[in-house]
Amino acid sequence: MKFSKILILLAFSVTALFSCKDKAVETRTKTELMAGTSSKSWKITKGEASNGGLKIDVLATQQACVTDNVLTFNSSGTYDIKEGATKCNASDPELMLTANWTFMENETKFKIDRIVFMGFEMKDTVFEIVELTDNIFTGKTSISLNGDTFQLIATFQAVK
Repeated sequence: MKFSKILILLAFSVTALFSCKDKAVETRTKTELMAGTSSKSWKITKGEASNGGLKIDVLATQQACVTDNVLTFNSSGTYDIKEGATKCNASDPELMLTANWTFMENETKFKIDRIVFMGFEMKDTVFEIVELTDNIFTGKTSISLNGDTFQLIATFQAVK
C-alpha cells in the first residue's frame, strides 16, 4: 500500500513538472517587428486625416490602384513602395519609391526621409508609433496641406 502511494505521488510530481514548464517567451525588437530579420511588407488597411471636427477617410477617397500598394521596410534602414495588384497606369514602374527610415526617441517614433502618401510627397516626416505588433502597425503624424494642419493616422497589416 505504501509503495502504491509513493508511485502515485511520483506520477503526479512528474506530470506537474512537465505540464508547468514555462514556454519560452519570444521577444522581438521593434526593428524585427517593423522590418523582420531582413525585410517585411505591409499594406495599408485604414487611413484617417483629421483637423478639429473634420475627419476624412483617406482610403475611401483613393482608387484601388493606390490603396493596394505595398510598403516594405528593410532592417538595413531603407524602405520601398511597390505597386500592388493593380496599377493606375500600365506604364507606371513597379518600384515607386526607395528611401530611408530610422527609429527615434527610444523607438517610440520613426522618421522617414521621403514618402509619397496618397499622392502627396513629404520629406523628413516623423511618425509616432501607436501600435506595433507582428501583424499590425499604426503610426500617426501631422501633415500640412494648403495651410491647414491635419493629424494623419494610418494602420497597416503585415503581408503574409
